[in-house]
Amino acid sequence: MSLGRSLSRLALRSLSASRLPALMAKSYAGQGGILSFHRIHTPTEDEFASLNLSVSPQNFRSVIEILIRRGYRFLTMSALVERLQTANFCDGKVVCLTFDDGFMDTYTNAFAICREFGVPMTIYLVSSFIRNELPAWSFALERIIAAQSKIDLPWGVSIETGTRPQKHLAYRAIASRLVLAPPDEVAQTCDALGRRYGVDFLAIGHHHMLTHGMIREMQRTGLVEFGAHSVHHAYLSRLDYGAAWREIAQSKQHCEALLGHEVHHFAYPYGDSSAFGKREIAICRRLGFDSAVTTECDTIRLCDQARLLSLPRLTYSGQFQDTPLLDLLLSGTLPVLRRNLAGLRHLPSKGRSGSARPELRCP
Repeated sequence: MSLGRSLSRLALRSLSASRLPALMAKSYAGQGGILSFHRIHTPTEDEFASLNLSVSPQNFRSVIEILIRRGYRFLTMSALVERLQTANFCDGKVVCLTFDDGFMDTYTNAFAICREFGVPMTIYLVSSFIRNELPAWSFALERIIAAQSKIDLPWGVSIETGTRPQKHLAYRAIASRLVLAPPDEVAQTCDALGRRYGVDFLAIGHHHMLTHGMIREMQRTGLVEFGAHSVHHAYLSRLDYGAAWREIAQSKQHCEALLGHEVHHFAYPYGDSSAFGKREIAICRRLGFDSAVTTECDTIRLCDQARLLSLPRLTYSGQFQDTPLLDLLLSGTLPVLRRNLAGLRHLPSKGRSGSARPELRCP
């Protein structure tokens, strides 16, 4: 474990032990939150991409048990939108459990636990992953890096991967390029790496994604609502208007064809302010989505009824699942600290001791 991660864990535990979360909750807990998950899975040491994205089934179960004990009401995104639009939204605390991409362990682990407790969930599908048209490339890339001492990349670069730290660095370096690349470049890179190292990116990726049968089974229970998460999990802001429109519109069409009914909810890939903006919000509005979620870290408040197409979520990080993360998120403590630290980075070097402070999103 890195020194930075150890210090972060210590800081989270120290925050939780202080009076700050209780004080912050009075003003910033709002009516609850939209919790964001990716994988409910216990990764091996070679699963470089999954370390931060994976929450163990045991921890996920604990999260649900804690929320039940504290009297939270579990909602789908449709139910949350309905409550936001009514006057009785402030009646009790609410939480939405959302899952991005459509990984198989969303069915085998997350859904199994949610069904046991009878709590609903919302899953956002990347349609090309589910249709097996573009590889969910992280899985095959992990396999190549784990097996090789050096990776020769299609763009003329070689990266040493002999030691475990080198493997982690190599994965982050390659992934950072693929995240920003247009879908056709992602496909070409996967094809080139697959041929060079004898790895089938499509087959390996598809093995880790939900099947159509799993999706239909979850849908029949009435506990699971599905939304769209783009066609290729593309970085929308880097695409031209036509390509961005197709990423959103076609993912809606693909999901509707699979589910047999209209899809009302969308999740922006990557979800931060650099990955989407007013253009993407306008596209979602034109396509008739009732809500769209981001990765902006914040709780849910009544004022969010004015921004249903850019709702914040609370990302439950796998790296810090063994800390009091849930309390620090739902109390509003971490969201407020993150906003204020981000604001300080943008203040001029002079005058920081004055009365200026970052503007908070809601009163």
